[in-house]
Amino acid sequence: MTESNNKFNIKKILWYLVFAAIFAFIIPIIFQILNASDVTKIEFIIFGFDMIFSVLIGLYAGSHHDSWIPLLFFPVMFFVTAKSFFLGPLRFVAVIYLAASLLAYGAKK
Repeated sequence: MTESNNKFNIKKILWYLVFAAIFAFIIPIIFQILNASDVTKIEFIIFGFDMIFSVLIGLYAGSHHDSWIPLLFFPVMFFVTAKSFFLGPLRFVAVIYLAASLLAYGAKK
């Protein structure tokens, strides 16, 4: 099996991890440093950047015939870190992110 046909290409998995970390860690930290209100953080991060990222990552993985496993990285990272940046129950938005990315993945596959 050549590297281009390999579904578990290490380089691609690392890129999925990097982008998941950016959206799960870095963007909330930037909003925290800017002293954004809770409403602004929820509005822009949860329903803006992160939802768009979830759909785009699903579309990318589906169109490039990648495995669905890297789609789990972002929702899991978000679930773990959301308690630090958002109100407690908002951690469960990770399930919505997972559903959105898997639906986009299936639509493109």
